[in-house]
Amino acid sequence: MTVKQMRAFLAVAQSLSFAAACERLHLSQSALSLTIKGLEEGLGGRLFSRNTRNVALTPEGESLLPLARRLIARSEEHTSELQS
Repeated sequence: MTVKQMRAFLAVAQSLSFAAACERLHLSQSALSLTIKGLEEGLGGRLFSRNTRNVALTPEGESLLPLARRLIARSEEHTSELQS
């Protein structure tokens, strides 16, 4: 898991929209999809149930959500400390 993958996961999970997450992260649809796919392959399971109209977290995605939030918060804390 990378910080980039966690940020992408959180953006999709919070908006439940790949298009909105792309705008937020300034990524193309294909770049975001590849990032999520890489995360899913690394973890060995699907994090989102998606079709052309809906995106929803799978049970695996739901269980990853609190961990992803903590990891990103810690990453931001460390970045802030380094910039001080």
